[in-house]
Amino acid sequence: MKLKNTLLALLFLASALPARAGELDILLDRLVEKNVIDPGEAQEIRIETQEEVKKEISQQRNTTLPMWIQAMKLRGDVRLRYQFNDNKNKTFNQHRGRYRLRFFVDAKVNEKVYMGFGFASGSNADPRSTNQTFGDNNGKKNLYIDYVFAEYNANDYLAFTAGRTKNPLWMTNDMLWDTDINMEGLSARLNLPLNYNWQLFTNAGFMVLGESATDPQDPYMLFAQPGLSWRDSDGVFDFKAGAAFYSFSHVRHSAVLNYRPSTGDGYQQANTLKGGKYKYKYDTLTPELEVNMNILDPISAPVMGLFGYEITYLGIFGNTVQSLDHGKNNTGWLAGVKLGQRKVEDAGQWQLRWSLRRLEKDAWLDNYPDSDFYGGSVGVKGSEVLVTLGLMRDFALDLDYYRAAPISGSLKSERIFQADINLKF
Repeated sequence: MKLKNTLLALLFLASALPARAGELDILLDRLVEKNVIDPGEAQEIRIETQEEVKKEISQQRNTTLPMWIQAMKLRGDVRLRYQFNDNKNKTFNQHRGRYRLRFFVDAKVNEKVYMGFGFASGSNADPRSTNQTFGDNNGKKNLYIDYVFAEYNANDYLAFTAGRTKNPLWMTNDMLWDTDINMEGLSARLNLPLNYNWQLFTNAGFMVLGESATDPQDPYMLFAQPGLSWRDSDGVFDFKAGAAFYSFSHVRHSAVLNYRPSTGDGYQQANTLKGGKYKYKYDTLTPELEVNMNILDPISAPVMGLFGYEITYLGIFGNTVQSLDHGKNNTGWLAGVKLGQRKVEDAGQWQLRWSLRRLEKDAWLDNYPDSDFYGGSVGVKGSEVLVTLGLMRDFALDLDYYRAAPISGSLKSERIFQADINLKF
């Protein structure tokens, strides 16, 4: 046994370098021929040596790469869409095939710092859309930097983020902010548990809206959103409430910001202008609320119960909007209900989401609302119904229907239907 162990050590040293690893079999064969070891021992040494070499190479690689690279994660999603547009301002209805590709990389750099970046498809740099439309005779499509950021976690409760980031605000809906918009600037996040049931939270930050080398008054936005959440001890009820305040600087009397709704596609640009510039500042207050109930004894869903779908969750949500620096056409609201499961992540899970909204023309800037609701316009009202069906793990079908119309003016209404296949990886 001592001889065997000695030979094993010598053979391991001989095979440790990749250039000499191929000589291992020759050495073992010669030892067997000279009756130093038998064939069984040779095979045992061969297996043990290979395992040791693999372990050594793995350790060398791990010590070569920084820990934050080893911890890097790659994620993403694909969405395939059929979309039908019936805009009464246009001569023809529109049928479109569309897709979205997004992939993200994130990593923990050290105990305090976290970083991430992501890329997304899109037909142009419009922050409200990552869609690509089938067409252009199969021409290749674009890919854009979707976000890139660094986050410093001061402690378990407080974090600071800089770069182009996911929207840091807590929101129950997309009336004010399209979900594709990522903010460029700085933000801070505070989550402070008071006890098992209650928690305080605050989101605050600075967002760059424009930059010019010829104008010292670059537009920007400051925001703060204090809030409170609660859950009962039985796991049935919970709620979350917050109120966001937005303060815009160098917007009033300035040139309009980019990416307003497209009038060529039958939509409206409704913000009030004077001499081609914004008349108002658009400082805004928007309280937001969500109340949820978990149904511990599942209820068979009407009709859908035939396919095994049950109701285990009911929620209501909504918010109001009030522009503070003027008193005309300056309010808005959205109210909605959710039914089914709280999240749809696997087969047999589903959710129905229905909402009504009304957003007056000077309650908010028309660069930011959901682009699918009348092209992202303000001065609109209407409803949305969304049904999400889980088909398999991380594989779902969305059926989304919008009905929207201007609150006033000569433009007509629009109906949109979208059928989406969503896959996550």
